[in-house]
Amino acid sequence: MTYGYIRFSTLAQEETQQAFALQEYAKMKGLTIDAIEKDEGVSGGVSYRDRNLNNLIKKLHHGDVLIVTEISRLGRSMSDISKLLNEELKPRKVRLVVIKMGIDVDCSNLKAQDDFLFSALSFAAQLEKEMIQQRTQSALDARKALIERDGGFISKNGNFCTRLGNKKGCDMTAAVRVSNENRRKAKDEWRSTGLFVWVENQLLKGRPRREIVAEAREMYEKDPERWGTRQGRPLSEAILSIWAKDIFPVI
Repeated sequence: MTYGYIRFSTLAQEETQQAFALQEYAKMKGLTIDAIEKDEGVSGGVSYRDRNLNNLIKKLHHGDVLIVTEISRLGRSMSDISKLLNEELKPRKVRLVVIKMGIDVDCSNLKAQDDFLFSALSFAAQLEKEMIQQRTQSALDARKALIERDGGFISKNGNFCTRLGNKKGCDMTAAVRVSNENRRKAKDEWRSTGLFVWVENQLLKGRPRREIVAEAREMYEKDPERWGTRQGRPLSEAILSIWAKDIFPVI
C-alpha cells in the first residue's frame, strides 16, 4: 500500500500544497495513495512517537511506500529521524520517498551513501529548527526591550502591545477590522473565477445538484488546483448547498 504523510501548521494552504504535491507525484509514478496521515500544528521537534505519524508507522509492512514532501516533515531532530529510519522503517522494509530531495529508497537495503544523505538532510532540518528558535528568541528579546523603554511595541498587524503573549495587552480593533476585510476580499476574489463561477452557471441552468457535484468531481480529478474548493478539496453536496444559499438566498 502507498501512504502519504503531511505535517503542517494551522494554515490550510500548507496542508493543501503538501497534499497536492503527494497526489501529483503519485500520479506521475503510477501510484495510488491509499491514505494520508496528518499532523496539524505540531512542531517537527516533537518526536514521531508523540505524533499521528507513529500511528501510520504501525500500519506499514514489507513493500509499503511512505511519501513525504521533504525530510523536515518527518522531523527536525537528527537523532529522531535516525531512529525512525533504523528502528521503524528499516525493519518493516518500507520504501521511503522524499519528493523535493528526489529520494526514493528501499529502507531495508540502505547503503552507506543513503545513510550519509539522510544524515546531511537531518542535520539541515535540525539546523533550520535551531535558527528559527534563535530568530524567535531574538524577536522576543527586542520586544521586551521596547516594552521597558517605550512602554510597548508595534506588532506586525499594527497594534500597540504593552505585553507579550497576551492579546489583552494589545489594541486589536484595527487589526480585527483589517483581517476581516482581507478575508472578505480574498473570498470574493476566489469566487470571481474557477469552480464557484462554474457552479453558479450550472445552478442558473437548473441542473440537478447531484449532476453538478458528479461533474465537478470529474474535473477535480483532472485538475485539482483549478477545480477544487478554496481548501483544495473536491466539491461536495454539503458545500454546494452552502454556496447555493449565497447565490440564491431564497433557496
